[in-house]
Amino acid sequence: MWFNEISDDSDVVISTRVRFARNISGYKFEHLLSKDEKEKIINEISKVIDKDKYTLLKSKDMDEVTLYSLVEKYLISKEFACNRNGAIVVNDDNSLVAMINEEDHLRIQSFEPGFNINKCYDRLCDFTQEVEDKIKFARNDKYGYLTACPTNVGAGMRVSIMLHLPALSAIGTLPKILEQVSGLGISVRGMYGENSSAYGNIYQISNQKTLGVTDEEIIDRVSIVVKTLINEERKARNRINTLELKDEIYRAYGILKNARILKEEECLKLLSKLRLGTAMNIIEEVKLEKIQQLLIDTHSNCLQLIYKNKFDRKEENIKRADYVREELK
Repeated sequence: MWFNEISDDSDVVISTRVRFARNISGYKFEHLLSKDEKEKIINEISKVIDKDKYTLLKSKDMDEVTLYSLVEKYLISKEFACNRNGAIVVNDDNSLVAMINEEDHLRIQSFEPGFNINKCYDRLCDFTQEVEDKIKFARNDKYGYLTACPTNVGAGMRVSIMLHLPALSAIGTLPKILEQVSGLGISVRGMYGENSSAYGNIYQISNQKTLGVTDEEIIDRVSIVVKTLINEERKARNRINTLELKDEIYRAYGILKNARILKEEECLKLLSKLRLGTAMNIIEEVKLEKIQQLLIDTHSNCLQLIYKNKFDRKEENIKRADYVREELK
């Protein structure tokens, strides 16, 4: 799966996502649709996708643990996980995921590890064009694509980059930098988007404006900001590369390799330190790919899927520690 891989600038950038919001012409927006109309939307999209390349899965056919594990893998939104009248279209490696009947009729997403907007965008355009050749999307000559939320009207495109910024946080300059970034029409959120916290110093950077701008302009603006953040984070890492930092990283590594109980938030913070140590070549025996995997697998629902069992909170924390110890052997 794409989220277990590394790519360009993976020392700082965890992943890239590009998303299109689209609605089918002739239908009301999703929140105004009846249950039967939502089913019609699913059927319309099902008819036009290439079944050899994509699989359609209805949310009503998935259990709660499976749905929320997809949230933990950043593939669907929390809002969609609560929706039993939706469906997802996925390709073989989950690098293309389209949510049907989320806030819009279609939220089409393309993912890549590291910093790779163009590859995401090209894959997204290929799928979207396949659908748009057969289904007319709601579009206005003056405003562009019409969406349920006014902030998505126009290009209907959101570019989101997930970054690991522990060094900027450590030297105390991160709040000022993020404030400056926000003034450039870029939003800064936690790892699960709007209203989520930046646990483990993981942040999502994305464009705010979609009206009156082209796809290329959005990509250029986000790219400039992300490249600046990458450079600033690397400079900050050189500044904090001290014995004290190495001690912190090795302590985190020691806990992860030996703990018998690990809470989810604690595990994420420790993995964040280990990720920094690996990226800076302080810890050489653990690969970034392994840490990427653990950042996903140690979430509550993913863990339950791995063990094929439901846990209470106490047992979950024990199983998380068991899993991490085994993976770091």
